Amino acid sequence: MKMNYKAAAVALASLFSVSAFAVQKDITVVADIDPTIELLQADGSALPQSLRMSYLPGVGLLNEKVSTKIYTNDATQKVQVRLLSEPQLLAVTNPSAAAIPLKVTYNGSELSTAVIDLQPATLFPNGRIDNGSIPMDLVIGQKTPGVVATAGSYQGVVSVILNTAAVSANL
Repeated sequence: MKMNYKAAAVALASLFSVSAFAVQKDITVVADIDPTIELLQADGSALPQSLRMSYLPGVGLLNEKVSTKIYTNDATQKVQVRLLSEPQLLAVTNPSAAAIPLKVTYNGSELSTAVIDLQPATLFPNGRIDNGSIPMDLVIGQKTPGVVATAGSYQGVVSVILNTAAVSANL
């Protein structure tokens, strides 16, 4: 009889060991933190990490627009905005294809590697910073709209740099 209890215990243990298989899912979490300034979508969510531009034959790439707000901890500081480098799309599937230069505008002003100052009175007309700045559109498009001669998959990076000015705008 003791043997039957041992066999039952082994059978029961093997039953649980078979169902003990597990699946592990890993999620990489990334956070870029600057305690003084942030650029988010107008609804407060993070900017998309990628945008897919549509191509219209005979016309070219269509503009992509993201409504944004600037969040800061000081409504008296100018915000400076610029591009890290001149953005372009490079062909991934055909490296010999010509690059496609991109144009980036922010709140209607074309961005480049030169700094543009955004005045606090324009960003925060009521002087409050708790709900971010006024909504402003970030628009990415083809620098010179037109037909792209070479088919393929193109990729590029648009790096927008924001920082608060070193000197108060009230000075």
